[in-house]
Amino acid sequence: MLQFTLSFLSSVLWLKYGLIHQDHTIASVNFIGMLISIYILWCFWCLSIIRTHVENCFLFTTLTGVLAVGYIDHSENPVALEVFSTVCCLMPLAVLASPLGQVGNVIRLRDASVLLPSLAVLAFFNNVLWAIYGYLHNNPFMLVPNIIGAAFCTLQLALIAYYGRAAAQMPAAATATATATAITSGVAMTEIVPRPVQD
Repeated sequence: MLQFTLSFLSSVLWLKYGLIHQDHTIASVNFIGMLISIYILWCFWCLSIIRTHVENCFLFTTLTGVLAVGYIDHSENPVALEVFSTVCCLMPLAVLASPLGQVGNVIRLRDASVLLPSLAVLAFFNNVLWAIYGYLHNNPFMLVPNIIGAAFCTLQLALIAYYGRAAAQMPAAATATATATAITSGVAMTEIVPRPVQD
């Protein structure tokens, strides 16, 4: 859920950035991204066993976004815009780097099942396109983070290609059993260690 919580906050900040600079492309795309993030977090809330955890995360993220937007709206310090732009610049990196927290487990278990290849591919092309957009508009706040973000996605894809996804190849029965165990015990699916099926 961390990745989508950060994605929601990133969309809110970039929406404000687009409005400040009167860039309707940035504003409209991030408005849609904000709505998608809200929908995904709502799905997390509906399927979560402990809903208060999702509620607290969403409320904290929303409060952070409101404070950041309110700060830039009421600040008369010219440095405030640079600080706000820098924060916007760092947010996509936080979103894309959040799955890399599993790198240690991937290497230790030699299994990249916790990394989603479809999401990594989409994020890679998204970063490449936004990097081109930043280059064409001479905007380093968009160019630099998206180049680094594309590198993060490349690393994820390299780990998936090298280690494979053992859990994704488990028989359907074993997968169903692991899922049921995770639901009844309240353990996140990303924390399940795939085990071979015993005859």
